[in-house]
Formats: sequence, structure tokens, C-alpha cells
Amino acid sequence: MGRRAQSSLEYLLLLAAFFAVFAAFIPIVANISSGFLGASDDFLAKRIAQDLNEQISLFASLGEGTKKSLEYSPASKIIIQSRGNELVVGSDRKQFSAVFSLSQVIPKQEFKSKIILNLIKDAKGVQIFVSGS
Repeated sequence: MGRRAQSSLEYLLLLAAFFAVFAAFIPIVANISSGFLGASDDFLAKRIAQDLNEQISLFASLGEGTKKSLEYSPASKIIIQSRGNELVVGSDRKQFSAVFSLSQVIPKQEFKSKIILNLIKDAKGVQIFVSGS
């Protein structure tokens, strides 16, 4: 019976050592995961700003009433707001901008799921309407 108790105690010590090593790696894995999500959102914010700048250039040669809808899905969070004629798109770490010919009025909004950007060209220029789902 003493041998069974000793082997049970040894297994228990091995299990405790395994969980101790596992617990030490949890913060490392969490940091890597949050870093990846942040980098993914940085890349998406840059892409959104680039797409908007391309569309604005394209709309300059198109007629009044032209419409375009763009959809994006962030990994964790994208922040969009306007500053005069600039639309600022960013993550928690980086910001990028698209420049419109006329002032946009978009309050600071955070998106954690789908982002829908609707571009419409009217007599004044290109306007953007931001929504999410």
C-alpha cells in the first residue's frame, strides 16, 4: 500500500509541475495573441485609409450620384472619426487618414464588428457615411 501512495504522490507532483509550467506560459501566449490582433487592426486601418484615398481619386473623374459601399471586419477594434476634411482611421496603436475635398462630420466611433463605409458623390464633392453592424 505504501508503494501505491508513493506513486500517487509522484503523479500528483508531476501534475503540479506541469500546471506550474503551463501557468507560466499563459501570459506569454496572451501577449502574443493581443500583439497579433493589434497588428492585424493596424494593417486593416492602413488598408481602409488607402482604399478611401483611391476611391476619392476615382470619384473625382466620375459623375454626380456615384455611390460605393466598402465593408471591413476588424480583428478587435477600429476607431474612425473626422477632423475637418480628414477621415482618421486607426487602431489603439496607429492612425491613418484619408483626405476629402470637403469637410466630413463623423464623431469618434469604435467598431468591433463589421464596418460599412458608404461613399456618395454629390454636387459639393464626395461624402462618406459610416455605420456598423
